[in-house]
Amino acid sequence: MDTLEAKELVVKAGRKLVESKLIARTWGNVSCRISDTHFVITPKGRDYMQLTADDIVEVAIADCSYSGDIKPSSEKAMHAAVYLHDPNVNFVIHTHQENASVVSAAGVERMKVYGKYPLLGDEVICADYALPTTKKLARKAAKALKQTSGHAVILSKHGALCFGANNEVAFQAASDLEAACAEYVAKQYLKLSGRSSVDPVLLNQYAISRLSGRAQKSESCNLKNNYDSGFYFESERTSSGFTLKLSNGVVTEVKSEELHLLNASIREEARLLNDIYHIFNDINYIVHSDTPSVTAVSHADITVRPLLDDFAQLVGTSAKTVPIHAKTAIRSALKRASAVLLHQKGALCCGSTRSDATAVAMVMEKNCKALIGASLFGSIQPIHPLESFLMRYMYLNSYSKQATKNTK
Repeated sequence: MDTLEAKELVVKAGRKLVESKLIARTWGNVSCRISDTHFVITPKGRDYMQLTADDIVEVAIADCSYSGDIKPSSEKAMHAAVYLHDPNVNFVIHTHQENASVVSAAGVERMKVYGKYPLLGDEVICADYALPTTKKLARKAAKALKQTSGHAVILSKHGALCFGANNEVAFQAASDLEAACAEYVAKQYLKLSGRSSVDPVLLNQYAISRLSGRAQKSESCNLKNNYDSGFYFESERTSSGFTLKLSNGVVTEVKSEELHLLNASIREEARLLNDIYHIFNDINYIVHSDTPSVTAVSHADITVRPLLDDFAQLVGTSAKTVPIHAKTAIRSALKRASAVLLHQKGALCCGSTRSDATAVAMVMEKNCKALIGASLFGSIQPIHPLESFLMRYMYLNSYSKQATKNTK
């Protein structure tokens, strides 16, 4: 394929991935083969919606060498492994898509598909875990590729690798994988619970009961949305205090010295936010996540640990669950993580910008969903604490700074 044509195709595919919500921000990567010896791939740490053909990097399949000042994706070796494995593959996408990530945390070696999705074959192989961006991860992916007859493999605690003769096949494989993974988790729930159909609320309740060891009553664990009363909010620091935007769209300007003048319905939330902004100078935006999965996990009263490596990177080595009134515990939790779960009330997700806080909320949701899914498959195995610490350190001191620089 002509190099410029391939680069333009990769740019379009990157935008399509974001629009389809198979990836977010700069997570994941896209590549296209241009010859028997080279492919082009998305750059490291760049916003997919801002990419141009000039940003796409040409890489050698044999040794992943490249030229120029723009660095290719740090997962380039994994893409090279696919091209080496099958000369008929011309397009590869690596995603952190939600349902595949859930299965990646479940500890299964392979996921049966039973031929419903032809592009996936009869089963999808789950590659063993390795730290992201490492040669070891590329080797684990290559080993899984040798065992698969389909167009996708799952990467343990990481995401998915989907590929095909062209971009349409690779995208369809990713779409089919999402559907197949959702069905796989649902079938496991039906098998364990004895139910004949899947109600997401009841599934969450069942999983949280397994996690907490306590039965969850429907009336106390309604996970569809607990916050019609206006608890959900987004908040942004201002020069005189902060704004508080509720789920009904009402935005309130809050001044730190005037908290006592606020309506009683938002005074508690405002005091909590004021305390956080006062203590943490690097937090400028807070998103309250009340999605069904996050809300469900907040009922379990547990410390959530990374089942997915992007949780370790963006959130931290753990996220504690504390009462909303426990300001000291909330402050302590946020010293070590970008999010804290509030007992039965979802989670506070923090960042220096709205984009950062939203990304933390997305990863919190995905890790909570993975925790719920993994609870249906037996013993839950978080990422090793030392590996989680290393990923968090590298993210804070390298990747996040690069991402911030490229989005300014």
